[in-house]
Amino acid sequence: MILDLLSLILVWAAVGLIIWFVLLKFIPRAFLTWFGGAIILTLIVWSFIEPNDDTIGTIWKVLSLPFTPLGFSLALLLFSFKGFPFKEGFKVANGRYVAVAFSILLFCSIPLFARTIVNQAEQAVREAYEAQQGICQEICPVDIPTDVPLSRVVAMVVMGENMDTVTLPDEFPSRVDSRIQIDPILFAQMSSSGSLYTRLVQSGSSPEVYVTSGPVIGNDEEEAQKEEILRQWLIGSGIPRDVIQIDDTGMDIHETVEQVKEFLEGRDLLQPTNRVAVVAPALTMRRAALTFENEDIEVVAWPTNLYGASEPTNDDDTLARLSDLVPSAEALRLTSRYWNEVLTSFYYFLRGWLPGFDVRWNKIVEIVPQ
Repeated sequence: MILDLLSLILVWAAVGLIIWFVLLKFIPRAFLTWFGGAIILTLIVWSFIEPNDDTIGTIWKVLSLPFTPLGFSLALLLFSFKGFPFKEGFKVANGRYVAVAFSILLFCSIPLFARTIVNQAEQAVREAYEAQQGICQEICPVDIPTDVPLSRVVAMVVMGENMDTVTLPDEFPSRVDSRIQIDPILFAQMSSSGSLYTRLVQSGSSPEVYVTSGPVIGNDEEEAQKEEILRQWLIGSGIPRDVIQIDDTGMDIHETVEQVKEFLEGRDLLQPTNRVAVVAPALTMRRAALTFENEDIEVVAWPTNLYGASEPTNDDDTLARLSDLVPSAEALRLTSRYWNEVLTSFYYFLRGWLPGFDVRWNKIVEIVPQ
C-alpha cells in the first residue's frame, strides 16, 4: 500500500515537472503570472458563488496556507533566498525575512500565547452576554427577566465534525476504548449534549435534538449502520431515540443553519419567543451563534471543547508557569486553529452571514448558566 502511494506520488511529481518545463519553455513567464493570478481570482469568486463545493473548499485550504502562521513563515523563508542557494550556501538569504519568520514561529508555538488568544475567543460570547446582562439589570424594568429562559428551548443543535471524516494529516485516530467507534472529542461532545438535554428537561423543556455529525462515506446501508452507532451513544447519554435527528452537515455552520431553519419551520417551532440550544466547540461558538441569530433564530449557547486555561496557575507552581513558555507543536496547532477561525469569520462577514456591528456585534447570545 505504501509503495503504491509512493509510486503514485513520484509519477505525479514527474508529470508536474514535465508540464512546468514545457510551460516555461514555450510560454512567456509574464503570461504565466497573469494566468495564475486569474485562476486564483476565479477560485475566490467561485468560493462566494458556491461556498459548499467540496472541490473549491479543498483548493482554498491549499491557497490559504500562506495566511496561517506556519505557511506565512515558510513563505518568508522562501522569499528570503535570492534564488536557490545550492552553490552559494545560505549566506545570500535575507536576514530580516528569516528573523521575522523565526519570530512568528516562536511566538505562535508558545503555549502561554496560544492559550491567551484562544481563551479570549472562547470567552467572547460569555463576556458579551454578561456585559449586556449587567446593563439590563441596571436600566431594564423589573418585569423584564434577565435569566436565560431554558424552558423555551425547543431544539438542541449539536455541531461536530462528521463521525467518519478523514483524519487530518497532523492527527492520529484514537478511541476512548475498543468499544467506542467514534472519535474521543466527538464522544465527549455527545456526552456533554446528554448533560445539557437532562438540564433542559428539568427546566420544563422537551427539545428536539439535531446532530450534524452524521456519516458522509459509504453506501446507504453503511451510513445507516454508522448513524445507529451515533444514535446509540446519544441514547446512552440520556437522549430519547424519538427526538434525535441526524444530519451530515458537520461543521459547515451556514449550511447547518439553513437546514435547522427548515427543520424548525416544518414543525412550526420557529417562533420569536422560542430558543435553540447550540452545542459547538467554544472556539467557533461566536460564529455559530451569530450565524443563527442573523437568521432570527434566538440561541442559547453551550460551548464545548475548551482549549484555553480555565483557571489561573498557582503562584507557587513555578515549573508549571515555565512550561507555558516552552515552545511546542501543540501550541502552534492551537494558534493555527485560532487564526483559521478568524479567517473563516471574516469570510462569513463578507458573505453577509453574520449580523452587523458598530463597536460590537448588534446581537447578544444567551449562555446556559454553569
